Amino acid sequence: MTHAGPELAILAGTIHTLSDERGITALGITDGRVTHLGTREEAAGWGARRVVDHGAATLVPGLVDAHIHPVHGQSVARGVFLGDAATPEEVGEALAEHAGEAASSGEWVLGWGLKQTVFGERAPEGRFLERFLPGCRVHVMFFDGHASIASPAALAAAGVREGGPVEGGGEIVVDAEGEPTGFLVETTAMERVLAVVPAMTFEEKTQAVLATFEGMAAAGLTGGEVLDLEDPDSIGILEAIEERGELPIRLRVAPWILSKHGPEQLERVLALQGREGRRFAVRGAKLMIDGTIDNGSAWLHRPDAYGEGTHGHYSEPERYLSTLRALHEAGVTTTTHAIGDRGIRFVIDAIAALPAGGPRHRIEHLEELDDEGLAALRASGAAASMQPTHCTHFLEADRSDAWSRRLGDERVDFAFRLRDVHDTGVVLALGSDWPIAPYDPREIMADARSRRRTAVPGSEPILPAQGLTALEALEGYTAGGHESTGAAGGRIVLGALADLTVLDADPLAVSPEEMAAARVVATYVGGERVVLV
Repeated sequence: MTHAGPELAILAGTIHTLSDERGITALGITDGRVTHLGTREEAAGWGARRVVDHGAATLVPGLVDAHIHPVHGQSVARGVFLGDAATPEEVGEALAEHAGEAASSGEWVLGWGLKQTVFGERAPEGRFLERFLPGCRVHVMFFDGHASIASPAALAAAGVREGGPVEGGGEIVVDAEGEPTGFLVETTAMERVLAVVPAMTFEEKTQAVLATFEGMAAAGLTGGEVLDLEDPDSIGILEAIEERGELPIRLRVAPWILSKHGPEQLERVLALQGREGRRFAVRGAKLMIDGTIDNGSAWLHRPDAYGEGTHGHYSEPERYLSTLRALHEAGVTTTTHAIGDRGIRFVIDAIAALPAGGPRHRIEHLEELDDEGLAALRASGAAASMQPTHCTHFLEADRSDAWSRRLGDERVDFAFRLRDVHDTGVVLALGSDWPIAPYDPREIMADARSRRRTAVPGSEPILPAQGLTALEALEGYTAGGHESTGAAGGRIVLGALADLTVLDADPLAVSPEEMAAARVVATYVGGERVVLV
């Protein structure tokens, strides 16, 4: 006799389906998909093989981070975290303490998370590191992953003796005498030093990536969009994890194609489409039109306060256009990093000019978006992906941060326009850009509402009118994320994958502070319980 009931029934005090279904307090799952929806009373008659009752907890569609770098991020987040340092002296002291007494000339010492505000209005430089770690090869990543500082010994080890602009929007910054200062802007400059930094082994990376995924699941994530595939071991690491067990979260992988890449990278990315494991699949591509405002490498309509921001990553922008068109014609969805107002508008116009009826395309970050760009975005059909904590963690309400100083008050008023982007009707996805910012979706959704660092009492909001509602923030982590890439998901409906997040607080009913402190009760991926607290 065939068993008609679901394999698993899950009960909760509140279930937000984010669909037309109302009053749902139970769902049934078979073969990893939702097969039954109803009330607790109705579930009693389903004849489920197993029943899990989460009591008064709230169940929502599985939370998905629209922008993560779990493998490449391991090479960024190495060494000591320096995000709390306020001066160069604190940076040097933290690095020296991290290295300990064993530090000796020629040793590598690494750090990450550094903010440009450490240097005040002075340009960042790495020569001061010699005072704290004489002869050591020191390399420190800035928080945004688009710049770093290197000690004189690190530059020497990499053979960096001259500087200036490099292809791909990068620059090895030099002083008035033409000597490299140790400030490296963008990947094409940083990779000169990173090429000689001791690499992590495959096993070290695999263990670190798995630990990152486990932390993400514990924070309530059931999925993430991997936007790089920069590390050549990336696919191998995901496969290795699945050989040993299961990925704790489901992954959509979009390899990047950067300005530094030749035509062969496009062919490689096209060939990778459809490669998959049990919980990961390569689908899409990541492009990048400019850098970051903090480092002067974003593409702006007008130069910033230091005369920078005058160009994007492509010396010949037609190369970006031809790559986008080729991907579009191949049916590959894309997402493009665009931060400065001119870079954003360039990408908007490029997407708007594509033939109708193709795949969905998305724009990543949109940090500085003027009114004309906002109107063009709405008309283009592009989706948007934004990171609320890039605003709340790295900008200050008094505009003393590097981002705000570079742009000035007039342009800061157009910063991180979550509300305006949402209200144009543009599909909006939310995420962290880990390791650039912490990946906890509870805090990110809270900050999207409060426009301040919610977990820090007394923090001041930044342009609070740009905050989202609780429902909008939740949609950005569920249905919005899926829809932004043209995929189905993020709603609890019959036939949907049973990717679910269970919290001890109702994200639609609590304050931002309570949301940030909510406890994750459980996560499910394809109906399989990953986290249960």
